[in-house]
Formats: sequence, structure tokens, C-alpha cells
Amino acid sequence: MTESTSTNSGRTIGQILIILVFIGIAAGGLYLLSKFTSKASGQHEITLRIEGTTSVAIITYTQPDGKVTKPQEVHVPWQMTATYSPKQIVVLTAGNPMQMGQLSCVMLLDGKSWKKDTARSPNDKISCAGIAP
Repeated sequence: MTESTSTNSGRTIGQILIILVFIGIAAGGLYLLSKFTSKASGQHEITLRIEGTTSVAIITYTQPDGKVTKPQEVHVPWQMTATYSPKQIVVLTAGNPMQMGQLSCVMLLDGKSWKKDTARSPNDKISCAGIAP
């Protein structure tokens, strides 16, 4: 092996080591980022949504801490997304104070359709409920 071949092999090994160090740093950064941005194990992101042709609804819903909100008037469409623990009961109820138009509640579990209810008449109350898996 000549001196120039030995030098070239040393450079190649050095370059490979530098690339591996950068890959290791990038992988470590991605790992740390996922630890700080991901939800706790087993928890689910649940979106509560009120839709319809009426302009307002009176709603109550289960908060992530398990407490149920007091009745509140919201503009339709309305939605909120929160993280819920496994086996937690999640309920969304709505009424139509205008008693005109259509009203629906929808629940999404991790972005996918989960529960839905639609009022059959303007006087009907609706509710969507489920137990987070």
C-alpha cells in the first residue's frame, strides 16, 4: 500500500465517521423532539364538533379533567379538540334554542369519525357519547 492510497483510505474513513456523527445527532434530535411533542401513552385526541343549519346551540361537554361544563351558547359550527385519557367517558350534548334548522354533533377520535347524532326535528336534543379506548 502506497502512502497516497493510505492517505485516501484515512480520509474516506474520516468522512464516513463525520457522516455517522451527523446522522447520530439528527436521530437524537428527532428522538428528543418526539418526547416533548407527543401525547402520553394511550391518550387520544378527541375533537368535539357541532354542525348544522341553525346559528347557535346550547351545549355541554366533558372536559379532559372529567368535569362537565355548564350549559353554554356557542355559534354553529363549533369545535374543540383535546387529549383524553383511556377509559374516560366523553359526552357532548346540544340543544337548538332557535328551534329552527338542523343540528348535529360529531366526535372524531384521533382525526377519524367516531360518534355522530343528528336532531330529527328542531326541538330534539342531541348527544354524542363514548368511552375513550
